[in-house]
Amino acid sequence: MISSAFRSRNFLIYLSGNTVSLHGLWMYRVALAWFAWQLSGSELWVGIVAFTQFAPAVLFGPIFGVLADRFDRRATSILINSLSVVNMLLLGLLTSLGFIDIRVLVLLSLMQGILDGAHAPVRMSIVPNLVERGQLQSAIALTSVSFNLSRFIGPAIAGLVIAIWGVGTAFVINGVSYLTVIWAMLVVRLNPSSKPPVARKHPWTELVDGARYAFNHKGLRSPLIVAALGSVFGRGALEMLPVFADAVYRGGAAALAMLTSAIGGGAVLTGLILSRGTQWLTTGVLYIAISVSGLLVVGLGAIDTFQIALVVVACLGISLSLSGVGSQILIQTLVDDELRGRVSSFWGMIAFGGTALGSLTVGAAANTWGLQSAVIGTGILCLAIAIVASRSRIK
Repeated sequence: MISSAFRSRNFLIYLSGNTVSLHGLWMYRVALAWFAWQLSGSELWVGIVAFTQFAPAVLFGPIFGVLADRFDRRATSILINSLSVVNMLLLGLLTSLGFIDIRVLVLLSLMQGILDGAHAPVRMSIVPNLVERGQLQSAIALTSVSFNLSRFIGPAIAGLVIAIWGVGTAFVINGVSYLTVIWAMLVVRLNPSSKPPVARKHPWTELVDGARYAFNHKGLRSPLIVAALGSVFGRGALEMLPVFADAVYRGGAAALAMLTSAIGGGAVLTGLILSRGTQWLTTGVLYIAISVSGLLVVGLGAIDTFQIALVVVACLGISLSLSGVGSQILIQTLVDDELRGRVSSFWGMIAFGGTALGSLTVGAAANTWGLQSAVIGTGILCLAIAIVASRSRIK
């Protein structure tokens, strides 16, 4: 039986700290993308900076997943978030003093990408240890609401902060916001696993076991495919929003903040719907959502009116959130706890790494054929692959 995760004190504490930190994260992402465009004026460099945020999840994600299953998740989370504080304060200081260029920005963005990649499987593994099993689907959905609410509010705050104090201040605020996660992890109590501890094998053997389990499990395969399509073709295209905001809509940082907030608003709506129950959620629904996302990406590339673009990206927030959060709900419901960190790392590797690959590819294509043509092609590919994958599943 599904019950609300709001009944869990531990979850409420974690959700509060995490929500504050996520607002800082979205301020950082908007500021980072805008600063990359300001420093370089190049779609390719914008794509490279986006790539550095997510690529570590691809290169090191499975290793991070093994570590999440082997070490204390609370201590690991505190350590990673502490290092993030230091990295963000350094980036803010260098930016404010003017001691930075696009290459230094890429380096520090890559460092933060590594830290975020390491924390992703830890974060996804902690939530199931905060609530009872009947509250798990509600907890995942509410965590999504928190994430996307911050995506709605954070960029608006970022636009204001950038306009008044500059991007350096936005980076510093993000660094300070990580302290709220550290506080939450010091306060909460994690539920012990319901299964007896298993004997640890060599890390490489555990990694292979996790990969075999994730990709041979019929219930997990389709959600992972949908997550890959959404991240590569959907999120990858959305990483070009700084270029759309400035070069197509001529709206600058304010337009970028509004577009990013529109995505978050749509995603919040999806999260609220999922938090009320997921009995209707199937892999078929996920494939429909990702197909609609492909059509919307085509629309994003085809239009040049800002007001219409706001509606399109809000709808993309709904469809991409349904496919992304929906796939995570199905996975977390099915996976065994002793393998949760590794399977979560594969989901993160696909979701975040796909965004890195997509943003780099779309950025390179836009540099060659033009932004709008590249985005239209991305949407067509997403739709075509989703249709083929869905038919293969039925057969």
